[in-house]
Amino acid sequence: MEFEKELVGKILDPIHGIIRLSALEICFIDHPLFQRLRNIKQNTFLYKVFPSAMHSRFEHSLGVMHLSYEILKNLNLNSYRYKNKYSDGSVFDDIENLPLTNIQELRLAALLHDIGHGPMSHQFDSFMCKKEELAEHIGNDFPEIFNMIQDKSTIEHEHMSAIFIKIIYNSLDEMSRQKINIDNVINIIESQYKNRKIVINVNDLEIDILPLFTSIISSCPIDADRMDYLLRDSYFSGVKCGIYDYNRLFMSIVPAINNGRIFLAYKESGIESIVEFINSRSSLFGQVYYHKTNRAFSAMLGNVCELSRDRKPEDPLSLFTLSEPDAAIPESKLKQLEDFYITNSDDYFLNEQLPIFVDDSNYSEQGETILNDLINRIPWSKKYESKIYPRNLKATDPIDKKFIVSLKNELFELISPHIPKYMFAIDIMTDNAFKDIEKTEIKLLRKNLSGGYDINTLSESGDKLDKYQSIKYLIRLFVSDAYKDNVGNNLIELIENKKNELVGVHFNL
Repeated sequence: MEFEKELVGKILDPIHGIIRLSALEICFIDHPLFQRLRNIKQNTFLYKVFPSAMHSRFEHSLGVMHLSYEILKNLNLNSYRYKNKYSDGSVFDDIENLPLTNIQELRLAALLHDIGHGPMSHQFDSFMCKKEELAEHIGNDFPEIFNMIQDKSTIEHEHMSAIFIKIIYNSLDEMSRQKINIDNVINIIESQYKNRKIVINVNDLEIDILPLFTSIISSCPIDADRMDYLLRDSYFSGVKCGIYDYNRLFMSIVPAINNGRIFLAYKESGIESIVEFINSRSSLFGQVYYHKTNRAFSAMLGNVCELSRDRKPEDPLSLFTLSEPDAAIPESKLKQLEDFYITNSDDYFLNEQLPIFVDDSNYSEQGETILNDLINRIPWSKKYESKIYPRNLKATDPIDKKFIVSLKNELFELISPHIPKYMFAIDIMTDNAFKDIEKTEIKLLRKNLSGGYDINTLSESGDKLDKYQSIKYLIRLFVSDAYKDNVGNNLIELIENKKNELVGVHFNL
């Protein structure tokens, strides 16, 4: 593709080999807000189980960018291969004519999709403030970003990604800024932003390429994000169960056009390669992410984050109380926010920041105990475990969140009289191979009776996908060693009975 001429730099990666970079990408990578990702682990505590799993969101982000471009190149190649086969006009055969500006925007969106993650990744979300509080401090700087966030909702890391992308973009020189439309980059990551489309002119036709670009980076059941972390997490954990052949996936993808919009589509004959990917993902979840010690540490950190917020009403904890500056050094709230994220690596946040928040909470003694156990690698004991496999699921069936909330609440009521509030954790993990399938814009090209091909959504293709749907509920009780003897056979029996009762109500098992 013509964009190859823009790739003037390179980085050597153990997963993908040489990853090539444009000059503009190097500018974004060199900014401190991106460099900080070197100190944010891809899997927060996985290294405490698999010692070599020290990889970060920095190299993962590079991998997603690389794979996004590989997907685009293969879409271009396949459009030639299948143009005659899909002669009904369902295949878009002008990928090679996409403006270089838009290709650069896709690559930057892939590179920057995780830049808003805070220390300890998803568990930092418990410290995020509401839209109104953040808007009060920096809303004037980014009004278009705040317009896409629902009122009274909590800020998510995707919103922070949009803010940080704007900050880096504004720091570039004028010539660099003119190379892209930064709103398009944000739109690819967050579809609710601004225009919700990216329209280009190809052969005198106006075409919306946003559905294609969004699906390349983030979609169900396969995207560049999942493709990279499966290979990378498998490699660095040393557990060879996340391996799949992405060349087979690349052979099965086609750029489909429908009503002036371009979509990422899979050929019906490529179902088996999708299944291979789903099975690899399921194995990695079972053997790596769900490992009891990894989940114990994650549950412990969750308790620390929760009790840090358990404070006096007049002393609330939020993102801006975390980043409160020295009174002698006046600075803007935006600069405070930026400095907080740059300063707080995983290790700094765990060892320096969290202890301060714990000391100011209503449960400081418990918090200190948990933190010491985390830092000194003393996982809580697993005192109960149960797995639930609902039957006869469809690809469109979601995880039953009401069941999870009900079970947690009921089990908490059973256990809390025996163990202090924050010294145990009810950990319920779930995995859904087709999570968000009704939101995805990926298509399936299926042969019809007349010999042509129909463009179907994945959610309309249940007859092809339902048999591969698998939702597992893994329920565990972790207890601090100081209280593990409080969980006797009688309490375990009560927990099991309550679980069975709720399973019967929600799943008719």
